[in-house]
This record gives sequence, structure tokens and C-alpha cells, in this order.
Amino acid sequence: MKILKEGMWKRPIEAADLLERKGCDHFTLLENDVQISGRFYELWWYSYQDENHILAKGKQYPYFLHFFLLEAGDAFEANDFTTYIKTGELKAQQPNFFEEII
Repeated sequence: MKILKEGMWKRPIEAADLLERKGCDHFTLLENDVQISGRFYELWWYSYQDENHILAKGKQYPYFLHFFLLEAGDAFEANDFTTYIKTGELKAQQPNFFEEII
């Protein structure tokens, strides 16, 4: 997982409208009210150019935007975003191994 872009939006905007403008046709709201240090965020999954991404959008002015790319094998949880906001670092991804059941 890596950070693609971060910034602020100065006017109210719906995340779905923002993603449609970007050309995304597959997206879904994962979490509606993630609270970190008194601020609320929406977490969205979206597909763009055949890659999986996460958008974390602040719900209060100024509207913070955080765009993440999920690389092959990455898993994303709301706690990953909370850790990122509090520490400035992304959690190291641990590979998942599955035992074949015969």
C-alpha cells in the first residue's frame, strides 16, 4: 500500500461525485464515520485503471483527502488509516498464507 496524494478540498463535495469526475465507475463506501482525534472520515474503495484504491475523505471543513493505492496482496482496514493519521506511517503489510485443503 502506498500514498498517492493528499490535500484539502475547500468546498463541500460528495466523494461519489469526486470519484465519478475522476472516471471511476466502481466504488463503494466502506466506513461512514471513522473518528480520529475529533475528526470524522469516510473511507471509500474504488477501482481506477484496473487498480484498487482507498479514498479517505474528511467530513468537516477543511475536507481532507487521502488517496491510497492498494498493491497486489494488500489488505486495508479502518485501523490502518487511524494508524496512518496518528503516526504518519502506513502499517507494514503482512503476507497471508493459506493452507491448501484437500
